[in-house]
Amino acid sequence: MVYQTNLYATQKGNAFTPVTVQDILCFLAINIGMGIKRLPSYRDFWSTNEILHDAFVSGLMRVRKFIWILGNIHLNDNNLMPKKSEKNFDKLYKVRPLLDHLSEMFLKVFKPGQKQAIDESMIKFKGRSSLKQYMPKKPIKRGYKVWMRCDSSGFACEFQIYTGKTEEVERNLGERVEQKIIRQKPHVLFFDNYFTSYDLLKHLETQNITACGTVNMSRKNLPKNLLEDKKMKRGDFDWSVSNDDIACIK
Repeated sequence: MVYQTNLYATQKGNAFTPVTVQDILCFLAINIGMGIKRLPSYRDFWSTNEILHDAFVSGLMRVRKFIWILGNIHLNDNNLMPKKSEKNFDKLYKVRPLLDHLSEMFLKVFKPGQKQAIDESMIKFKGRSSLKQYMPKKPIKRGYKVWMRCDSSGFACEFQIYTGKTEEVERNLGERVEQKIIRQKPHVLFFDNYFTSYDLLKHLETQNITACGTVNMSRKNLPKNLLEDKKMKRGDFDWSVSNDDIACIK
């Protein structure tokens, strides 16, 4: 972060004093603090008004330096960013080093339990962004969609930010996501009907991963001989097992 921030400032061609590791750490710490103690504007932490002024934050860094870092902080070299027409184009290129680092650390620092779940999560955001998704049935309707594999404790073991549709028609998205964010094999995996399919369960079975999920009965390769909804009463159940030992229970 220090190197890329100084590189970006150099590329702009303006005179500046290079930032240090201590400067970046202090900047990040101030931002975390601002998320806890909120004021109308970040400038208010350095305000001359006694009601707004924060002696702790203003004592850590001068407002001009904070503004400079805020306007120049970078994680990746803009000059090396692939163009939209190129095959390796990445919408998250500017933050990719941080995302990759977090992904590795999440796997490294925590030993997950036996039961885990995969689902989609939303990071609230209402600004302008090509990554923003609209999901009217979710509590958070607008924002960044993130695929997550979480432990039963709530810890996020793996995640992947959804960058939108590709140029090609995307089929079996749920299965692709499931297979891409399982680098750490859980004993039992749970998911909802967005992901559940016969082919996915068969694939997980070959990986010695026990899986369970709700399913839409219109999916392919599901049994057609189960009891109809109208004929079932409270407490009734029906089931069928395939030759691959995959069970469907109604």
